[in-house]
Amino acid sequence: IPMLPPKNRADRKLLIKILKEGKSFFSNNIFLKTTPINQSNSVFAFVVSAKTIKKATDRNKLKRRTRHIIKTTLEEIKKGVGVVIFFKKGVKNKNFYEIKEEITQLFKKGGILLK
Repeated sequence: IPMLPPKNRADRKLLIKILKEGKSFFSNNIFLKTTPINQSNSVFAFVVSAKTIKKATDRNKLKRRTRHIIKTTLEEIKKGVGVVIFFKKGVKNKNFYEIKEEITQLFKKGGILLK
């Protein structure tokens, strides 16, 4: 199971901080909030509302895919960044590579990537 290491998961306190202070970045199907945090590593959280995707299995699948994308790009992501990724309705028609591409574009927009 592609889980993110616990050190890369946002806890409730951090989540609230990111949501309050974070800068927002939008793409067609994904919406991202990010803010610097005082930690040595970056943390992530994923939000897929039941309004966006009805079936829990589909929501979980999307989160699993996204976690995998984050896990494989962790080395390229700046340290000390808090990121919350929200998904919009259109995302359920996208395949893995389209989602990965969109997330990468948003990360570039948000200045989260190292290069």
